[in-house]
Amino acid sequence: MSRNKIVQTKNPRTGHYVKIDRSEGKIVGHKSTKGPYKGIPVIRKPKK
Repeated sequence: MSRNKIVQTKNPRTGHYVKIDRSEGKIVGHKSTKGPYKGIPVIRKPKK
């Protein structure tokens, strides 16, 4: 699993960040403390 395939996004229900494997589309892990993971890109919604 390379780092390029892993991204993170904020869970709207809990407010915590989750790691997602882009190649499989599965959640890899979730963070129990506040703030994003270090060194992992955050998914942003495209601007319209």
